[in-house]
Amino acid sequence: MYLNLYSLEQNFYTLLGITPAATQQEIKQAYKKLALQYHPDKNPGNTLAEDRFKLINTAYQTLSNPGKRARYDLKLQYLRERQRMMQQQQAYYQERYRYTREPAPVSERYYRPIRTDERKFVRKDAYITLALVGGIVLFSLLLKVVMDHIASEDNYKTALTYIADGKYSSAHSLLTDAIHFKPGHSEAYKERGKLELNVFEDYEAALQDFNQAIAHEKEPSAEVYFMRGVSRQHLASYLQAEEDLTRAINLNERLWEAYLARGEVRLFYLKKYKPALSDLSTYLRYSENEQKRIDALTYRGFGYYKIKAFKLSEHDYRRALALDEDNGRLNWLMGRTKIELQEPDSACIYFNKANDVGYSAAILELRANCY
Repeated sequence: MYLNLYSLEQNFYTLLGITPAATQQEIKQAYKKLALQYHPDKNPGNTLAEDRFKLINTAYQTLSNPGKRARYDLKLQYLRERQRMMQQQQAYYQERYRYTREPAPVSERYYRPIRTDERKFVRKDAYITLALVGGIVLFSLLLKVVMDHIASEDNYKTALTYIADGKYSSAHSLLTDAIHFKPGHSEAYKERGKLELNVFEDYEAALQDFNQAIAHEKEPSAEVYFMRGVSRQHLASYLQAEEDLTRAINLNERLWEAYLARGEVRLFYLKKYKPALSDLSTYLRYSENEQKRIDALTYRGFGYYKIKAFKLSEHDYRRALALDEDNGRLNWLMGRTKIELQEPDSACIYFNKANDVGYSAAILELRANCY
């Protein structure tokens, strides 16, 4: 059985015996009635009934889904507009040539002077035809834009639900589809970049997506600059990372994560110790995330160590150890600070603790200072 699913006379609505204004309840009732009538179990060996049942099921799957139904209705509307234009064009030509006489003989056709008003009519007909064709083309383009927008938003919103459920691979695929239908979808680029940065650790891909998000946003957010800065940090583009993190802070002075990230970049890679200490102090003043506070205290303690402020370094390490006493790296760093403070016995206690929890670098300090 063949059915033109987009004809105006025979389509999903006529197949189910309902009108285009039918409610979801009416669609469901019509489907149930026809599905029972044409179900293969009630029509064994009847291939026509089986084909009809498949078409009924396809119609229901489309019309019961608001997004799919909207796209289907747009296609029907497009066909109506095209049919209307063609009917208008046909009516015009029927009226125009209603009283046309029989073709002239050869002598008259080739030698009779053509009247000026007839030439004007021919030109006018061409203009009308061009206008109609142009209208159809324009409507087709507009329809494609609308349908692409609907498809893009549908994929984007579904991807967000998948992200919330932890279905990251499926979400990434849907975001890619959303961008395919709408290449300027900055939010889709941003969400895909987040997945690449935080889940898949594909920093190059994340950077490209954040670049696109910034390019397509009228006023890029602090968040997207922050994430691009973190991506650049992982890619060892430290000066550019610092620049992006600074932009993020300028746009949102309360984006505390950006202070922590910029402090890390300045401390470990750019050797800007005092600006780094300022960033880390700002983060510690306002942030309440315990694990990241441990990181910030560790970084700031190391910053104080680098500028030889060993008492301040000891103070930060002690605060961090109060939150995570079995942290091997922290115990090792505290031991090194104790060496600088001329407290070797206390340093050895920390080196031993670091070694006990499996921090291998501590064994070298034990051999050099404690045995």
